[in-house]
Amino acid sequence: MSRKIYMRQGLGVGGFRKIYGGRKRNGSRPPHFCKSSGSIARHILQQLQTMNIVDVDPKGGRKITSTGRRDLDQVAGRILVTA
Repeated sequence: MSRKIYMRQGLGVGGFRKIYGGRKRNGSRPPHFCKSSGSIARHILQQLQTMNIVDVDPKGGRKITSTGRRDLDQVAGRILVTA
């Protein structure tokens, strides 16, 4: 989730509900798209905030902090070296 915020600033709980949503089966009726649970996304974002990886954006949603950006860049550098 932190990578998704890194790629697209300003994502919030509603945006993650849309990203992780999927097909809802309605029995005999046709299936349609349905958003995912918001509580899981909210709790993950709150944990990332306590870890100081993301911060609340004044324009809405969340944005990545400088320490979070540094950590994700280090992880990406390690993956690139091993691959």
